[in-house]
Amino acid sequence: MRKVFFSFLLLALVHTCIAQEETKQKRNFKGGLLAGAVTTQISGDGLGGWDKFGMAAGAWVSVPFSERSSATMTMKYINKGSRTKRDTINFETFGYYLNYIEVPLWFSYRVSRESESRLLISGGPVVGFLLNQKTISNGYDNVVDPPFESFDIGLELGVSYWLTPSFGVHIMSSSSVIPTRPNPGQTNKGSYYEKGNYNQTLQLLLSVAF
Repeated sequence: MRKVFFSFLLLALVHTCIAQEETKQKRNFKGGLLAGAVTTQISGDGLGGWDKFGMAAGAWVSVPFSERSSATMTMKYINKGSRTKRDTINFETFGYYLNYIEVPLWFSYRVSRESESRLLISGGPVVGFLLNQKTISNGYDNVVDPPFESFDIGLELGVSYWLTPSFGVHIMSSSSVIPTRPNPGQTNKGSYYEKGNYNQTLQLLLSVAF
């Protein structure tokens, strides 16, 4: 089922890219690649802090609705998880290492009415498919128990600035809205955030449009 889901998303993106080229003159589709740095944490894991760093990379396609609004679908590989700072006394470290394929759908709005305005506010849902997971404690790999769910459903929000028509910068923040892992030690049954763990990210991404 996981392979079928991933294959479907990949085919959908390829099909959209092909359709973009065929209808480029009529609808002004755009597409390109993006990559950048990510810092992450897991709400509810008890570690705290944005001490886990990683990367994200993928491809995107965008279609305008009007002069000021558009939608962008991306498929990207992204590192998530959390990590403790190194204990300089006991030299103890611990971290969750999660790798996902994500499909964000951004709805973007150009801030200025000027057609040449380069600043956009973007946001929308994001679905992540978990590729693998592990914990690393003092350099040794361990099994995650209880394990993280196969899917991560969340929201992503941020701003984009296009330095040129072909090169842009995105600052995005995302958070799970459904627990990605059950909480093994929930004390308050009525607390939403104690139900489980929630992935949170801060992303600095660079885009190249074709």
